[in-house]
Amino acid sequence: MDPVTPSSGPSSSAPLVLAGFIGTTRSRVVLAPVAAGTSPVLDLDGPGATPGARPEQKLDLLGATAHRAIDALREERGAPPHLVAVSLGVHGLAHTELEEAQSLGEGLFSPLARPAIPASRIVVGRGLLTSFLAGGVGDSGLLVRAGTGAVAVRIEDRRVVARRDGMGPLLGDVGSAVWIGRRTLQVVAADIDGRGRRTLLTERLGDMLDLDLRDGLLPPSPTGDVRDDLARAIARIAPPGNLAELGRFAPLPGTVPEDPTARDILDSVVRHVTETVRQLDPALDLPVVLAGSVLATPGPIHDELVTGFEAAGREHREAIDGLPGALQLAREAATAGV
Repeated sequence: MDPVTPSSGPSSSAPLVLAGFIGTTRSRVVLAPVAAGTSPVLDLDGPGATPGARPEQKLDLLGATAHRAIDALREERGAPPHLVAVSLGVHGLAHTELEEAQSLGEGLFSPLARPAIPASRIVVGRGLLTSFLAGGVGDSGLLVRAGTGAVAVRIEDRRVVARRDGMGPLLGDVGSAVWIGRRTLQVVAADIDGRGRRTLLTERLGDMLDLDLRDGLLPPSPTGDVRDDLARAIARIAPPGNLAELGRFAPLPGTVPEDPTARDILDSVVRHVTETVRQLDPALDLPVVLAGSVLATPGPIHDELVTGFEAAGREHREAIDGLPGALQLAREAATAGV
């Protein structure tokens, strides 16, 4: 097999790589030049995969987004892109599913180019690795990810050697958006039911739902009881089997960090992440990549964790998703042997 020679030219015949990542809330595909450091020529979002989706379902979704990206570039340039390598990061892919996912990926993505992309230049991997590589801290370190779900891993030479959580919303996912959203709803329910302390989160949640959860007056309670108002509103938003929608309430504690109840929720996540990092790296010397919407975006949780890492002299980076890591692997596959 002849090696691919990177090209810096903008012509439609210049070789490109395709990188994709799929999580729970969205998928993302980019087409980019082979040369490292160059910007993608196209970046396209697509749908995410429901929790528990099989590898073939996730790859089908990525494949659909990839076809849209290729069609868009073909229409723009008047010629099909010259694809030479593909790398895909798949969130929630179990170790035992890697071989199946790789085979599926080769079957779906090899025909995207003419001539077909060689199997050796198609890489399908776990979202854990691509998210870690997206942090740019090397081949070894910790990934702590909290978005819709939550998981933490220790990676050595690009291999996952230890893990905490990632068990789903019923068994774990501590610190995830769903976990924070559910805790927020629980403390508000306890407030309006007289089982818990008063919290500003009740007013914030009421504003979000357009309900007066304190008195049921303005606007008038649709049921005559704020307890029923809240229960019915949440049932519409997150019916059984769709707990991921609870993540939309996760930002609320960060809007009132001065509130003791909100503060407790925020502090519990910070403590959990800090302890998880200690468990995975007792020597406290590995770099940490914070990933996912809860940990990688500015806010009380992210800011307090970063302050702690900086005080300890620990290297840390952020990665919203695994797309940059998948792009790195695609470029490595394209230039292998060059």
